[in-house]
Amino acid sequence: MKENEQIDLHDLVNKLNNEQIVFLLNIIFNNRPTEVYIGMFPENILQSAELSKDTPVCLNGTVIQINTEYSFTGEELPFMENNKTN
Repeated sequence: MKENEQIDLHDLVNKLNNEQIVFLLNIIFNNRPTEVYIGMFPENILQSAELSKDTPVCLNGTVIQINTEYSFTGEELPFMENNKTN
């Protein structure tokens, strides 16, 4: 990609509203495996999760919300249940 193509892409993205950005992200996430970094828990153990296959991104009011496979579960998260303190 040439520099002026990158500038054109930035200009395009800056003109999009949040609904259009959500639409664009859904297209991007649909075509490639993507994981979201959650944090390091317990300390120094990297935790990440795949994006939700049903709703990887959506609007939550005026905020763009990124959803992982754990976003819509009532179950305890695997990395939390394995690190309980008694």
